[in-house]
Amino acid sequence: MSSAIARWLAAASLVLLAACAAMPRSVEISAAQIQSALAKKFPFESRAGDLFVVKVDAPRVALLPDANRIRLEFTFEGADRIVRSAVHGELALSFGLRYEASDASVRLADVRVERIDIVQLPPQWRRQLEPIAAIVGNNLLEGWVLHTFTPEQLARAQGYRPGEIRVTGSGVRVELLPP
Repeated sequence: MSSAIARWLAAASLVLLAACAAMPRSVEISAAQIQSALAKKFPFESRAGDLFVVKVDAPRVALLPDANRIRLEFTFEGADRIVRSAVHGELALSFGLRYEASDASVRLADVRVERIDIVQLPPQWRRQLEPIAAIVGNNLLEGWVLHTFTPEQLARAQGYRPGEIRVTGSGVRVELLPP
């Protein structure tokens, strides 16, 4: 009787191991890795000819797990090179994430401007600037690569492919689904 129980336990263990092997794996991208990836792109400077220069400092990253989004908050300075006037302010935007199979990357998606605050700018001008900021933010960041899986990581995945991407309290989790 004990050999029958031993065989049953061995069989149950094999079924359990097979079920565990079929469960999705995941890759974690920490908040520090996200901050580091973004820091490589900043500070950022953009010119409109020789007339206007905008400088954007490195963003502060906030994870929004309930919305499955990431928020970036920037300080910026815009300078008119003719009159030599300058404006300072802050910009907050958020985005979701998507996987791009063609280059095995996790990219920014659905970029939204949440707040634009320019020091000493009347409210009516702010309302006019928000749609422009949304276009600029979308053009600069939509599709921007946050993380690229290395060939070594893909080889270790043994045919698993990225599935759901979730923002967590500590970073981003990419679920890996079986082939």
